[in-house]
Amino acid sequence: MKLPQTDDTIVAQATPPGAGALALVRLCGPRAFAAAASFLHPAPKQPKHREARLLAVRDKGRLVDRAVAVFFRGPASYTGQDTVEISCHGSPYIIRTLLNLAVRADARPAGPGEFTLRAFLGGKLDLPQAEAVAELIGAASAGAHRAAITQVEGAVSAEVRGIKTRLVALLAELEARLDDSYEELPALRLRDFARRAAAARREAARLAGSFEAGRGIKDGVRVVIAGAPNSGKSSLLNALLGFDRALVSPSSGTTRDTLEAGLDIDGFSVVFTDTAGMNARPGSPLERAGMARAARAIAAADTVILVKDGSIPPTPSDLKAEQEAAALPAGARLIRVLSKADLPLKPGRLKPGTLKVSAKTGSGLPRLRALLIAGQKKVFSDGAQAVVTSARHFSALQAAQQELLALEKLLRGEHLQAELAAERLRGALDALAGILGETTPEEVLAGIFGSFCVGK
Repeated sequence: MKLPQTDDTIVAQATPPGAGALALVRLCGPRAFAAAASFLHPAPKQPKHREARLLAVRDKGRLVDRAVAVFFRGPASYTGQDTVEISCHGSPYIIRTLLNLAVRADARPAGPGEFTLRAFLGGKLDLPQAEAVAELIGAASAGAHRAAITQVEGAVSAEVRGIKTRLVALLAELEARLDDSYEELPALRLRDFARRAAAARREAARLAGSFEAGRGIKDGVRVVIAGAPNSGKSSLLNALLGFDRALVSPSSGTTRDTLEAGLDIDGFSVVFTDTAGMNARPGSPLERAGMARAARAIAAADTVILVKDGSIPPTPSDLKAEQEAAALPAGARLIRVLSKADLPLKPGRLKPGTLKVSAKTGSGLPRLRALLIAGQKKVFSDGAQAVVTSARHFSALQAAQQELLALEKLLRGEHLQAELAAERLRGALDALAGILGETTPEEVLAGIFGSFCVGK
């Protein structure tokens, strides 16, 4: 996949398709002003930067609309190129006509993310900032918005550059001594060098460590409710949501399939999956199929709520559910819940760390909701701004950590192997440079910007 050319003029609708009160059509490139002047009247000859004008849109003399055009002169524009943003009435016919008029004036339809790609290539944004533009547009919760806006403002980039600066200084010290054939420089202070390298590695590890919570902030925390049949799973889901999403019946086995529902908890998105009960003695192929789907949901969960009915003695199905819940993916959490806390508790049911909850009275629900987003809240609790939400960034930070761990092993040896140590530092620097887009292959850039919407 190749990147599109960036020295021509492009046009696209920058607002969602369909009818609306207003729409925005964006022109960008060296002929943006000339293309706009071909259908905007009176034709602006030399518009000033950031000047807004109410102009008539005409197609061969026929009035199409009256629109507000704002002119941005490069390099002081979003993309760094001459740009015209035309606000018109949101009629699909008017929008289509505007786009056709621009194409007739030698503009071409923009592909996904081409405006932000030009901003990146023009040095207006670095790659993490450009990627965060798409996340900002897609933010569905206050937490996702906060993570995206701070990344657009350069928080992640600043952290990565800070680590890079430390590593560049270390590499410079090594390379100076590698080039010092006359041994005029003092010997390397190895203990201090190792301490600084370890500090840089810890910074990379800390930033990478925000990814698990960051992914949940961006995409929503995946919470699976599991347990034995008739343990109160669906009632718990309905109580957490505040409305009846799942059917509830005194008969066991009401839920046969997985059922999803989303909820915003204190500005963080949570996606619940209610599952079929784990029956120690499944009675039908349909019940076994439901249990298999429940097991797959558990294997993909961020958090599993394991529900047990606290008003009855332990059952073989409780043990079955416990065994299935034990197959959690790495990094996932298990929250044990005793349901029906409004009924008398059977002796021995309440184990340490288990939360008592009543779907009927609401007892324990606030504590459970708080536990579900504890990891996401902790990211922002100390005022931290830089949160990794991209798997690409996480992978690169892990690669940098591995190089720095290998460097630390070299530094613990009896004799410093300076050439190998320098190679490890270069490897870590390459990984970090890839995050910032300094060494990112064209295919990766095309994939990143190809996932954007058209017009951004």
